[in-house]
Amino acid sequence: MYIIEHALLNLVKNKGRNILSGVIIFAVITAAAVALAIYNASGIALEETKTALQCAVRIMPQRQTPGSQQIIGGNQQEAMLSLEQYISFAESLYLDGADIKEGGRNSDGVDAVYYLKQPDMLTAFESELRAKGLPESYAVITDESAFESIAAPVENLKELSFMFLIIILILGVIIMILLSLISIRERKYEIGVLRAMGMKKKKVALTLLTEIIAVTCVCFILGMSAGALLSQPVSNAVLIGQAQSDGVGSTSLADRLSAADAEPEQEKINVSVSAVTALEIFAVSILLASVAGIISVSRITKSEPIKILMERN
Repeated sequence: MYIIEHALLNLVKNKGRNILSGVIIFAVITAAAVALAIYNASGIALEETKTALQCAVRIMPQRQTPGSQQIIGGNQQEAMLSLEQYISFAESLYLDGADIKEGGRNSDGVDAVYYLKQPDMLTAFESELRAKGLPESYAVITDESAFESIAAPVENLKELSFMFLIIILILGVIIMILLSLISIRERKYEIGVLRAMGMKKKKVALTLLTEIIAVTCVCFILGMSAGALLSQPVSNAVLIGQAQSDGVGSTSLADRLSAADAEPEQEKINVSVSAVTALEIFAVSILLASVAGIISVSRITKSEPIKILMERN
């Protein structure tokens, strides 16, 4: 209890130094929270997008090439499917629903998309369609190219956020160690007096560690709040920049993301600081603070109190 009380008194007594440390720790935690929130949200968005596109199935005619290779999307004149057949294919226990309309992408003049309950039901669904009369000249496929085009900006965002997170953590460790060393050097005489009065090295070290962890906890609360507010705008801004730099075909994405800033319900990726993200940042913050504190404390506790006091005189 004495260690905690002494640490809190020192925090009040050295307000200027602790405020400076707090500002830097706050900036590190805020940046890390934004980067980690975007990284986690990007991963979830990629999985959801992949699952959704794998569940979206189309029936496309194929054509034979001279080399006996089938090309999806060719004009098939031998066998044609009627609108009624497309509708009958939608009557399946493997589906959550279907979107069927005339005037579509294939030579049958029908645009049909079937939504599987699970991606791994594709083979069973195709077998059912064959049993219902779907010719072998038609392929039952998912649109993998759509996933690549949609997911590319999100994958880039995930990679950028991860790199930014690593850089922030490395810089955070270095800055916190330097601040701790400077603080310990300024308080060298104070520590020498405490040691000369009989305070053991362990108690001195625990007091110093308690101070830096207390500052870190306060900064964690403020930093997570700021990170929660900044994560979504930063994510949208990065995606807009990527969409605009991609050139042709990306304008619509940039427009959608710009509209998302004005209407939150239309956000491309829903970025939020979840409980998992908060726990990860808290653990990392305490770890960084502990590492910085241990390194700086190890330097000061190696000196004998008499030597510290003589250096002051």
